[in-house]
Amino acid sequence: ATTPDVQITQVPVPDAASCHLAIGVESTPRPHDTQVDVWVSDPCDLPELWQRRLSPFAANLALRRRAPRRQRVVLAEPDPSWTDQAARLMARLAAAIGDRAHRIDHIGSTAVPGLPAKDIIDLQVVVDDLDTAIACAAESHRAGFVHVPGPFYGIDRHCSHHDEQVAVDADPGRPANVHFHPASSPIWREMLLLRNWLRADQRHRDEYASLKREVAAQVDQDVDAYGHTKMPWIAQALTRAENETSR
Repeated sequence: ATTPDVQITQVPVPDAASCHLAIGVESTPRPHDTQVDVWVSDPCDLPELWQRRLSPFAANLALRRRAPRRQRVVLAEPDPSWTDQAARLMARLAAAIGDRAHRIDHIGSTAVPGLPAKDIIDLQVVVDDLDTAIACAAESHRAGFVHVPGPFYGIDRHCSHHDEQVAVDADPGRPANVHFHPASSPIWREMLLLRNWLRADQRHRDEYASLKREVAAQVDQDVDAYGHTKMPWIAQALTRAENETSR
């Protein structure tokens, strides 16, 4: 007998962090469960879900292959479910990596309520050192991710480069990036500082949202140019955030 490329197992909801993808059977009214990725109410939807998401997800994981990603910037309006989606991914990473993770955080624009963003969940994991980052990124496939060989680095507000490791989604239905940082890197602290500064003040969010839309149009939605063009504003924002928090 051949081994199926996708295995579906019924598990209790508290154990959902051990899954790659949790599918709920919808009742009426729908139960509110933040650990479920996809709700299915009509059996007729299952073949499409299988073809569009489940089978490609399993194949990508088996081949250690990333899911296809848009090459153009598409800003989505704020989605309140981004928080729950990130929480599920973080729980799965925590289960896969264990206590080697000092902390796992939801970062980037999807971590700021009310801010438009590319529909990509950004997470960061802080570990002891670069060797641990490499090992954890490689083992993130147990949480449904694929380690992307580097080199990769984060750029701080002073334009210094800091080594990191990166894993991305194998799931074509949930784009995500995971950045693994050594504890000595300033990048992870800057990401938290910026996130918290944006969360704390609507004026900051409005300013950044305006910039994001302007830059996306200016660079004709080119992904790399979009990120680089925002860097000067982000560097200034980090300085402002540090000055405001030190008062």
